[in-house]
Amino acid sequence: MSHDIATEDRQVVAPMADCWRHVGVTGDRSCPELKTFIHCRNCPVLSAAARRFFDRPAPAGYLESWREILEQPEVAVDADARSVLIFRLGTEWLALPTAVVVEVTPPRQVHRLPHRSGPVLAGIVNIRGQLQLCVRLEGVLGLDAPATEPPSAVPSARLLVVERTAARWAFRVDEVAGVDRVPGRSLRDVPATVSGADTRATVALFAWQDRTVGLLDEARLLDGLQRRISG
Repeated sequence: MSHDIATEDRQVVAPMADCWRHVGVTGDRSCPELKTFIHCRNCPVLSAAARRFFDRPAPAGYLESWREILEQPEVAVDADARSVLIFRLGTEWLALPTAVVVEVTPPRQVHRLPHRSGPVLAGIVNIRGQLQLCVRLEGVLGLDAPATEPPSAVPSARLLVVERTAARWAFRVDEVAGVDRVPGRSLRDVPATVSGADTRATVALFAWQDRTVGLLDEARLLDGLQRRISG
């Protein structure tokens, strides 16, 4: 049954329930009132329906449910928790603070730089029209060099772009696990006898999905990288 909603100088007729779904902007747009109101959100019919929706009585138990939720004690938030990006380089699982991660992209072709490319500097890569220096993170950390394989042979491989003090670097990793928040209390000191990634750049270890991940210090890693490339 249609109903009328009066305005100052005219009447707007709602031809059916939920008319905006059928003849309005989300329907076939055959409503003649669209010539005046352009969009259903400007029409008094939709405004009246919205008022009826929000003014309707709360369902049984609704207020009690919200009271129970609001009475729950606050969960303490670890102020020392760190947001990190976890990735794999060979057999090593590592992490960097997300604050220095600019982009994660599929691997790109690396163009060698004559007389400059080597164990640390791989060359340059084109990322959306910009040339970025590409480094071998395994060379920086003293890890074993991975087997030489085309990017297509390692579907999980990614290129990470990081930035510190206006200097950007790209490096290839074998897998990106994603972003996680690591509570400060879960960080462990790096044992003096640890093997693998360079302990000068690894500042802590933490457990993640039954794996031990080395947390890299972005300042030590990237500032040291800057000195090695510049030197």
